[in-house]
Formats: sequence, structure tokens, C-alpha cells
Amino acid sequence: MLKRVLTIAIIMTGSVLLANAQTKDDFTPKKGDKSVSLNLGVGSFVGMEAPAPDLSTYNISAPQTSWFDKQLSLNFEFRWMFAKKWALKAMGGFSFKHNPEYKALPGNSTDGKFETGDIPDYNFVTSKDKIKYSIVLGAERYVKTKYDKLFFRYGGEFGFSYGKQEAKANDESYLGKSIGEAFGYRVAGVTGFDYFVSKALFISIEIRPIAYDYTVYNIRPQVGLKLLSSDSHGFDFLSNPMLKIGLDSKVHT
Repeated sequence: MLKRVLTIAIIMTGSVLLANAQTKDDFTPKKGDKSVSLNLGVGSFVGMEAPAPDLSTYNISAPQTSWFDKQLSLNFEFRWMFAKKWALKAMGGFSFKHNPEYKALPGNSTDGKFETGDIPDYNFVTSKDKIKYSIVLGAERYVKTKYDKLFFRYGGEFGFSYGKQEAKANDESYLGKSIGEAFGYRVAGVTGFDYFVSKALFISIEIRPIAYDYTVYNIRPQVGLKLLSSDSHGFDFLSNPMLKIGLDSKVHT
């Protein structure tokens, strides 16, 4: 009887240890998993300067794209495995900057003529508010590789970016706010690899094999004037590479 109990106990202990070992080695993303990551990439927001209000002629040209610039970008991403092999993702970033206004300080020149020792005129400093943000939504499918901790993924995403600057000063040349704004849309395919250092920590690399973007640039030098607009269409190949460092909840464990 004792031998039979010991045999059953050994079998049950072995089964538990084997199950734990298999669970420990299972890094596969599963339905319900959630993760957050910090993304370091190449690209930039769209954003333009508000024009001076007292020019006689205005010319503008929409940026070809801001998604393929060689400028470092940083944002955060949330990912949710809504199905066995499929994940939804959302990422983006936001920036706001304010430059306060300063009044003009006249000097002691006469009719604009300066002599040695005269105090120069200080022109006004324009008040400026500038915002930039981007939002990207997408879906990707995970594929196992021959390495337990390495997974290939592919999918698509849709992105929107916006930048706007408003300028105003207590000066007769400013009849209301001067505005410059730009916005863009992008549709892109995505491929990448995720490597799980542990169940909770992973590192990813990804790139957009092909992407289409549409951008618009608008300016309004003074309130009441019609917008001056320009737009552009573009295709990018092998663009916007990213390195990601993330934490995974692994809710199935």
C-alpha cells in the first residue's frame, strides 16, 4: 500500500514538474496577453511655423513626408492579443511648447540713425503655441520560428499626425493670430521580430516594407484671410525602422 502511494506521489510530482517546465519554456504570445513598449525609431511629426503677418507675398510647399526623415523619434505602444495569433496595437506621442510674448523696447535713436553709444531698439517677441502629435493603429499576426523565444510578425497600420503653431503679438502688424499647420495620413505594411529575454521582457525590431502617405500644409497670416494650402502624395520603401523594448503581462501563465 505504501509503495503504491509513493508511486502515485512520484508520478504526480513528476507530472507537475514537467508541466511547470513546459510552461516555463512557453514564450508564445497567447490570446489575452497585453504589453507596453518604448519605441525608438527614425521619423518625425509634421509641423510648420506660423508665418509673419506683414509680408507682401506668401509661398508654401507641403512636406513630401515626415515618416522617412533621418531624425530620431520616441513614442509608446500598447499591444493586445485579441486572438490566438493576432494582436491589435496603438502607439503615438504628443508635444506642446509655449513661447511667451515680450513687448518691444524702443532705444534712443533718431529717425533710425544710430551713433556710437546709442541704445538700440528691441523688437517685440512673438507669443507662440506649438503642438504636435501622432496616432497609429494597427493589427499584426505572430508566426513561430524554430527558436522558442523568437517570433516573426507581419501586418498593417494606419497613422495620423498633426502639427500646428499659432503666433500672436501686441503689435499693429498682427490682426489676430497667425497660423501654420500641417497634417498627414499614412497606410503602411509592417514586419518585425520579437525576442523574449524572459516571459515579461522582450526586444523587437521592425520596419515598413512599403508605405503611402498624404500630407497637407496650411497657413493663414491673419484672421479673415483665406487659407493658403499645399498637399503631396508619397510612397516610401523600407522606411521608419524601430527598436522596441517592452513588458508583457503573459496573463495566461
